[in-house]
Amino acid sequence: MEVIMMKKTEKKETQIKSKENVKSRRTGVKKAARSKGKNSNGMHVFTADLIVEVLYIFLVEICFKLIFGSSISDWSILRIFTTSALLGGLFVIITSWMKPLARKIVLCILDFLIVLYAWLQLCLMDFLGTFISMGSAEQGTKITDYIGDFVLSVSVKNYFMFILFIIIVLYFVFEKKILKDGYTKKISFKNYETYVGIILYVIIFVCTFIISIHANFMQDKYQTISNKELFKNASNPSLAIKNFGTTVYFMLDAKGTVMGLNNEDEYVLNETEVVKKIETDNSRHIDDTIWKLVMDDEKDSSFIKLNQYFSSREITDKNEYTGIFKGKNLILVMMESVGSAAFEKQYSEYFPTLHKLYSEGITAVNHFSPRNNCATGESELTTATSLYSIETTCTVNTYKNNVYPEALLSIFKNNDYYTSAYHDYTDQYYNRSLYEKNFGAMDFYNVKGLGMSYNPAYIEWPSDVTFVQKALPKFIEKDKFASFMITVTSHAPYLYSSEWGNKYVSLFSDLNVDTTTKRWLSKVKVVDLALEEMLKELEEAGKLKDTVIVLFGDHYPYALSNKQYNSLTEKDVTINQEIDRTPFIIYNSGIESKAITKYATQLDIAPTLLNMFGFEYDPRMYLGHDLMSEYDDYAVFPDNSWYSSKGFYNASKGVFIPNESSTEGASDDYIIAMNAKVTELRNMSALAIKKNYFNNLFKKLDAKKAELEKKQEVSESEK
Repeated sequence: MEVIMMKKTEKKETQIKSKENVKSRRTGVKKAARSKGKNSNGMHVFTADLIVEVLYIFLVEICFKLIFGSSISDWSILRIFTTSALLGGLFVIITSWMKPLARKIVLCILDFLIVLYAWLQLCLMDFLGTFISMGSAEQGTKITDYIGDFVLSVSVKNYFMFILFIIIVLYFVFEKKILKDGYTKKISFKNYETYVGIILYVIIFVCTFIISIHANFMQDKYQTISNKELFKNASNPSLAIKNFGTTVYFMLDAKGTVMGLNNEDEYVLNETEVVKKIETDNSRHIDDTIWKLVMDDEKDSSFIKLNQYFSSREITDKNEYTGIFKGKNLILVMMESVGSAAFEKQYSEYFPTLHKLYSEGITAVNHFSPRNNCATGESELTTATSLYSIETTCTVNTYKNNVYPEALLSIFKNNDYYTSAYHDYTDQYYNRSLYEKNFGAMDFYNVKGLGMSYNPAYIEWPSDVTFVQKALPKFIEKDKFASFMITVTSHAPYLYSSEWGNKYVSLFSDLNVDTTTKRWLSKVKVVDLALEEMLKELEEAGKLKDTVIVLFGDHYPYALSNKQYNSLTEKDVTINQEIDRTPFIIYNSGIESKAITKYATQLDIAPTLLNMFGFEYDPRMYLGHDLMSEYDDYAVFPDNSWYSSKGFYNASKGVFIPNESSTEGASDDYIIAMNAKVTELRNMSALAIKKNYFNNLFKKLDAKKAELEKKQEVSESEK
């Protein structure tokens, strides 16, 4: 019996051990599977996140291009895809060491910042006409002052970009269900194959990117700034964004800002053919003896390039308009936010004074005021100096200490005129009290100096009528005067109710435009009345006949949406920079009216007036032209786009649109040559501003002249 019981016990124990062994083996298999699955599934998550991130960054850039209207069928798409792959990989590797929730939150934040930055660039281009950079971010923050107008101007299609962000958020929310058993608590890398794969991934895309910016067949044949140069220094935001996308541009811009990069030592002068001019009675003769001596002594490479460039520019001839205003006075008026729409015939009854000056004066009908990073201030700089502003900064503020002896008012001052500048607001946005004097104004008066009352910005602007009444007594009794007046009443906002925005709204009740647009028209009416007051006071003082009044707009009213501004004009302002078309009028009661059809910008104002006033000046020092002279006309915009008699070249999109009136069209050689010319103009202008070139040049010229005179005196005394 005991034997039987022992056998049963042994059998039972054997069965238990057998079961335990099976269970142990099963447990081991499961643990091994889990251990193996942990790494395998982690890589599954890593791969999935990598694909999603790369596609997201790439599609944000594609969406940006489609909304902006840029091509998606050129080699820039390859460059953008490679950088998207590299950035996506970087984001996923950085977050792979985090726990799932932290990883998803970090990736969502990065993805939101990517789409937000692209969206902001798109909206700022619509609103300000330029892409923003860190160097000009100060001006971009001013949008908070008129946020309502900014939001109103944003096109509905721009918001489609956020659909991509919503999709990727949904992916992360449902990532566990999507990946199923591939979802683990933490991604890990525990074998060398993973690292080899990552290294190969990086090498492939880095090499592809390098090839794409060097291979000749992958370059835009019209683009004169190479992609290699753009990647090194994103000096042209529009071209950099076109070729690399908004995210990479942000990184390049940040690098350039932090490191203080500028490629001034790499500006290369084009070898241009020297054209021998036939001497005529109208030839303008300038003695370069002293300038050549200064050039011989120069050691600084940047100044050597600048001297070579400016001294080799064409000296334009005198013409039938040379000196027609000799001895007369000048009042130059920059009208805030007054575009060409206000000067169309259907509005003549609303703005009789504006239209009187427009129809009876010399008018440039194809004049443009390109919008820069700080549109109004840059318009002052360009008008005064005939230099292009630097696109990556608010030039007039950044280089406020520069002195310009060749500036418009400086030349008037040197010819015994009383020069002064006026603005009916404070220096809140621009350092006018400093730089207007550097432009040649002997005195500058802002709203405080004029004794005018004012409110905080964007609540209520002062009246331009009062401005004229306060400013004219400062100079009208002077023997000879040249005055620069900057109006403010017609400034945004128009979305909100205001005294001057509502004052004359009823006058425009018959127009089929919305209330916001009518408020702009109401404010322009104040400008019209201010000019009426100016004409009346000049007449009463007996100075009207001897005074030249020059009007131009600093920029179009960008607080109006394209649709609103389009409602005022028969032109389609959404194409070919038409929206930047502004008036440029030269009025004097003693001249015959004339329409100038040449393409022009504010760069042409100074040389045109200096010629008409008959001053001795050197046309080579002005990058604009005397509109009355003979030359191939063009108008250049901040992104290096341009108009000429043959058509419009859109640099941001790499497209040429011929003029309907152009019978010849434009060859590739013509477009490439124009692009090279435009690039050189802007590069040399930027270098001249950065080096305070003209102030240094004039000092050296004066010193060399004094040195020669002293030598001559010594020589004569020895005799």
